[in-house]
Amino acid sequence: MNPQCVLGIDVGSSSTKAGLFSRDGAAVDSASRAYPTDVSRPGCAEQDAEAWWRAAVESIGELMARNPRAEVAGVGASGHISSLTFVNVAGVPLRPALGFQDRRAIAEVDELGRRFSRAELAGYLGIDLPPAATWPLPRLLWFQKHEPETLDRAFRAIQAKDFVNFRLTGELASDASSNRGMIDLANGQAPAALFARLNLPARLLPALREPHEAIGTLRPEAARETGLTEGIPVVAGWNDLNASVLGSGCAHHGDLFSITGTSEHLGGVTDSVVERRSAALVAAPFLPGKQLLYGVTTCGGRSLDWFLRAFGGPRDALLARAAEVPPGSEGLFFLPYLEGERAPIWDAAARGAFIDIRSGHREEHFVRAILEGVAFGLRQILELLPAELQSGSGALAISGGAAQSALWNQIRASVLGRTLTVSAHPHTGTVGAAMLAAVGCGWYPTRESAAHCMSRRARSFAPDGAEMYAESYARFCELYPALKNWFHHGVTENTEEAQRKAHEKNSSV
Repeated sequence: MNPQCVLGIDVGSSSTKAGLFSRDGAAVDSASRAYPTDVSRPGCAEQDAEAWWRAAVESIGELMARNPRAEVAGVGASGHISSLTFVNVAGVPLRPALGFQDRRAIAEVDELGRRFSRAELAGYLGIDLPPAATWPLPRLLWFQKHEPETLDRAFRAIQAKDFVNFRLTGELASDASSNRGMIDLANGQAPAALFARLNLPARLLPALREPHEAIGTLRPEAARETGLTEGIPVVAGWNDLNASVLGSGCAHHGDLFSITGTSEHLGGVTDSVVERRSAALVAAPFLPGKQLLYGVTTCGGRSLDWFLRAFGGPRDALLARAAEVPPGSEGLFFLPYLEGERAPIWDAAARGAFIDIRSGHREEHFVRAILEGVAFGLRQILELLPAELQSGSGALAISGGAAQSALWNQIRASVLGRTLTVSAHPHTGTVGAAMLAAVGCGWYPTRESAAHCMSRRARSFAPDGAEMYAESYARFCELYPALKNWFHHGVTENTEEAQRKAHEKNSSV
């Protein structure tokens, strides 16, 4: 008898990952393919949507070649959001998609702030979002101003996983939560009155479905390309955060999570209406009657990847040497603001920095300072959560690529002062996507029941010597306020004039 499984796909910001999972959540097999982000123009970060599809095809094809007897009952996908992939009526991309690191819409954030109060925008969108160039609305205004032809030609603006789903099924569809910032979450419709005031086309929003609801079945062409069987149901899927939290097994009030990767999300599940909260946190819809209250950074694992790429050196060897450095990196600090920062400061002009460099510092000190700097930033987010979430005795579920380092996990546990439990499968976005497929094909009645039955935990890390980090953390919290004016003084790379010159330079090459 052929083993029956579900397929989860996670279209990430640096790679697409695919995994086959059994009914009880056991990982059958997984594969991934990476793709580049074009950052050749200041403040810009773009990706080729076709690269997402090629990565999905190759990853799925590898899985099916290794598991020819696997019977796939359903397909689910998750993916990064705010990518704004503009497609025509045939689903063909009109231009490269914007990555979440793209900061070109800073001026439009200011424009929205002048025209609307934060409360007004929250009323239109059904969610209170910190002002940032990463959200869809300022990006749409940037295109209105700088590339009006793109808006004129666009039939839909879809998310990364929606493009992969379109190539699988031929259907342009999405889910509500993945489109926060360009939808009224209160009614699941385009915010027509707001779009009218901004002269934006409301047609850009695709048809919306529940994350576990089938949007179509696998097309013959997609079946030939991937090695899957024609006619398999494909569900709408979810944004990468929601899918990763679900895949971590967090589905109940008080559950805490940390989703690592290029960026990092830290927060908790709550069934309370979150009205009074830090302005740096986002309260987003999750399961029925539940919200995610979280903060998101811009550079988590990307900080370490940047250092290794820029200065070389074998990753495992450097991490082993960093483990020998005492906590506090012998006075060396790192601000992980390489691409600006979202939570807790929401400042696109912020920059990364090493502080207090001394002649005795070696490569391993810089690596450990990066690990500690990212952990300190996460602690700032944790301290913004309501007391009811912070005071729980449960462990914090951690997953993602950056959660595979035992040293980094131990540093996080000690800095945060909480026990961490690591998910058995590193990429819980694929697990959560597979859970959605499992619900969609009738294996489980609800997403909660799928999370309960299919999530698995592996190792745990208890705080060890948290007091050793107390002084270092206090000093870390002083760094951004001390450097903020420096970051903002003379910053020109995000100005419209600098972007125009960079665009003209690229066009002339």
